[in-house]
Amino acid sequence: FPSHDITYELSAQVEWVGTQAPLDFAQALDAFCLEVDKTIGFHILNGAGGRFTGTKFRGLAEANGLALGDDGAFYSKSANGQPLFKIINMENNPFNTDMLKSIALKGVTFQMEIALTEHCTETFNAMVLVAKSMASALSASLVDDHQRELTDAKIEKIKQQLRLIQVQMTVKGIPPGSQVALRLFS
Repeated sequence: FPSHDITYELSAQVEWVGTQAPLDFAQALDAFCLEVDKTIGFHILNGAGGRFTGTKFRGLAEANGLALGDDGAFYSKSANGQPLFKIINMENNPFNTDMLKSIALKGVTFQMEIALTEHCTETFNAMVLVAKSMASALSASLVDDHQRELTDAKIEKIKQQLRLIQVQMTVKGIPPGSQVALRLFS
């Protein structure tokens, strides 16, 4: 719907007030969004005890405040209902209540979308605590995307990258999890 049609319909005048040309501004904003649109992820992988049961996993997820969503992922949500992080099946098979009663899981993936998450650092810390607790209870391993142990040093490196993105977005006027960020990145 071209802008001149809108202005005619509303008997209005459209005026760009930015300091750079609208197309340049849009291209710069798009490039910035691509740069900071990152998802943090790591996995709980079956350990020495082999696969873990879906029933035990579900119980641990729910005990940690996560709820099964319609898309087959378990979500941790903020007080206002905004997703903070999610847990999905490593085998790309969405969870459902019937399947969880009978399945033995190879592993699960924890994911957090930085741009969409308020209080990124605190949320990441909470996600790590939940993952470590669940991994321990499941006698499983906490690993990165290359299935190498996720050590405290690696976790700290992820936090540094997360803080950098959080600062970049805030300086740009698009704090992670803000209404502007939710519109741009959803």
